Amino acid sequence: MQRIRLHIAILCLGASQSLWAQPLAPAATPSSATTGFPTKLVHLIVPFPPGGAADLIARTVAASLQSAWGQSVIVDNRPGAGGMIGAEAAAREKGDPYTLFLGSIGVMTVNQNLYKTMRYDAVKDFTPISMLVKMPSYLVVNSTVPANNVKEFIDYARANPGKLTYGSAGNGTTEHTNAVMLASITNLNMVHAPYKGIAPALNDLLGGQINFLIEQAVAILPHIQAKRVKALAITTQQRSQVLPNVPTLAESGVPEYDAFAWYALYAPAGIPKPIQQQINADLVQAFNSAEIKKRFTDIGGETVTSTPEGLATFQDSEIVKWAAIVKSAGIKPD
Repeated sequence: MQRIRLHIAILCLGASQSLWAQPLAPAATPSSATTGFPTKLVHLIVPFPPGGAADLIARTVAASLQSAWGQSVIVDNRPGAGGMIGAEAAAREKGDPYTLFLGSIGVMTVNQNLYKTMRYDAVKDFTPISMLVKMPSYLVVNSTVPANNVKEFIDYARANPGKLTYGSAGNGTTEHTNAVMLASITNLNMVHAPYKGIAPALNDLLGGQINFLIEQAVAILPHIQAKRVKALAITTQQRSQVLPNVPTLAESGVPEYDAFAWYALYAPAGIPKPIQQQINADLVQAFNSAEIKKRFTDIGGETVTSTPEGLATFQDSEIVKWAAIVKSAGIKPD
């Protein structure tokens, strides 16, 4: 267990350094005038249904690039199979810069470790463009848990092994892997209750059928603000501007803990490098605007752009990081 803890801590630190230390964009970047791109409609495949954080991010990307290019960019929602249906569709369009893809932590890292066979390779079949948004989660409890902070939560869980139940949107989802990571670091014995989506899990949390969730900000913030649940900690190493009084897990006695959902833009493998650089530059400029930054800050997220190389390095480290979690807990897909 100590080896797992140290491994996770090193991976978290390395991942953050590899991404955040990158410059926002290359010094010299091709423009549409030099690349001739785009000359027709661009499709942005999203491996999730309309609504929710992924759809909001995708539509922000589409509107931003359409404004920069003067060409239509349409959002193409293709949900199903843990994001694999959309990912497979994008991967098939090798070399086509007119197909873009919204990747996420699950689709681009966890699935690689969760499924024995997949029809896409998250590294080989995609061209990284830029990181877009990171979305922290909150450890929240209902009135069934007599805890007002992380220490009390851990003490209660240790005194009641196997009695605390947490929900998730399914095996291998961020709610599941984040809770497994917490249990691994703190040596807690807790019961996982997988649901078919986060809505029924939230309903059972509010109804007292399960005890806690580690849920993304965009879904849980309204319930925290309405005091329907109690937020004990945020999962990132920095506090949120939205709920600055909620401490991090790291400062609450779990210093190794650093986890967040993330979303990034990709294209199929093999697109021309000048076009890759152009899309990166146009996207970075848009997502560093005050308007877009505020849009995601208001729902508990943070815009975080990167170079293509920075995204690739970060993704590699995330694949290794979550492999340790998935394998140590023996997580299997639904």
